[in-house]
Amino acid sequence: MKDYKAIFEAVESSLFDVGSRRVPREQIAGSLEPSKHLEGKRFADDECYMKLVHIVFYSGFKAEIVTKKRPIIDEHFPNYKTVSGFGARDIERILHDDRMIRNASKIIACVENAKTLRRVIEKYGSFQAWLDSLPYPESDREIIDLREEFRRRFKFLGKRVAFHFMTDLGLPVLKPDRVIERIFKRLDLVPRDFEGDKLYVSLIQEGRKFAKATGYPIRYVDRVFVAYGQTQTTDMGLDRGICLENNPSCSTCGATRYCGYYAQRQKAS
Repeated sequence: MKDYKAIFEAVESSLFDVGSRRVPREQIAGSLEPSKHLEGKRFADDECYMKLVHIVFYSGFKAEIVTKKRPIIDEHFPNYKTVSGFGARDIERILHDDRMIRNASKIIACVENAKTLRRVIEKYGSFQAWLDSLPYPESDREIIDLREEFRRRFKFLGKRVAFHFMTDLGLPVLKPDRVIERIFKRLDLVPRDFEGDKLYVSLIQEGRKFAKATGYPIRYVDRVFVAYGQTQTTDMGLDRGICLENNPSCSTCGATRYCGYYAQRQKAS
């Protein structure tokens, strides 16, 4: 039986200890604080649209590139009502802006998603009302069915990326990205041969176990693990992540006692 609370506390503590060598602990806590208040939050229609725009552009691109371009992206996609009226000339205008990430597929998807969002709002009264009408996903099948509902309606939502959007909307999932996959597999929480939807659902269910054991929202669990394993999280003082794909900093990780990957490395050395 895994001690989810102990594992999470070891990871969280290491994150703060390493990050606070460069920035104050209060800054790290401040960066993580919003993720504690996402579940149950009511979102305005344009908030939901901007989340969708950002996720479309981040999908498959390096995060630092998109982050630098976000003011330009937001300039071109200011709100769903404006963008839902865009046509071919508007798309060409955006594509010819050399400040912009000029990816036609992403730009077209953001325009189409604005049109879809407008239809949803016209039918339900608000995007939040539509979210409230969706079933709470408990079982593995319900988790996948809910994701497919998002993918059916909106463009450019891959199987992992759709979960990212759902996570940002405060739904009870984490985004089963490659960082979460790497860490959870190293901790022997998920079999290493799991792939596809079987893998994604297993990662989400493990995230829920951490949330239940710690009392933290699943989005906070997600943020801590992602910061722990991604290449760089400068707002938390990490110029280099801890549980990286290559050359992980096992010497600074407080969770090595729970880590099958670390045990294998020790045997091999």
